Amino acid sequence: MTIYRLHRGVRAAADYTGAMLAGGRWNAIGTPMPYTAEHLSLACLEILVHVEKSQLPRDYVWSKADLLHGPDSLNIANIDDITSCQVIGSGWIRNATALATAVPSVISPEERNILLNPLHGDYRSLVWSDPRPFRFDPQLFTTEPQTL
Repeated sequence: MTIYRLHRGVRAAADYTGAMLAGGRWNAIGTPMPYTAEHLSLACLEILVHVEKSQLPRDYVWSKADLLHGPDSLNIANIDDITSCQVIGSGWIRNATALATAVPSVISPEERNILLNPLHGDYRSLVWSDPRPFRFDPQLFTTEPQTL
């Protein structure tokens, strides 16, 4: 399975500093957990819901890596309480029984985000592609709808 990650150009794809500092749906602040996606387009959507719409991010790049074995799954769906997600995700990180796990995207529930566990022994074995520039189309940041 190929996984995709959009990240700032100054950071390596394997860097999880941002997730530790900000936390996320599946990790509390201080818990290391890089978020990736099963598709580059989903990775883009996941970034777009968190960026300031008045600013077009220009320093993003994308990288990909292959998971030799498909990610284990937490088999969790429809959890709306972010605290519950963080408790489950933090427990998964501490167990370190799997390198990756698939969770449903809140934005597109039929697609999966792939969470990585940097505490797992195989994390350092992931081989990321060289980062390639990613440009968000300015139309994504249009404030007024345009009539076609």
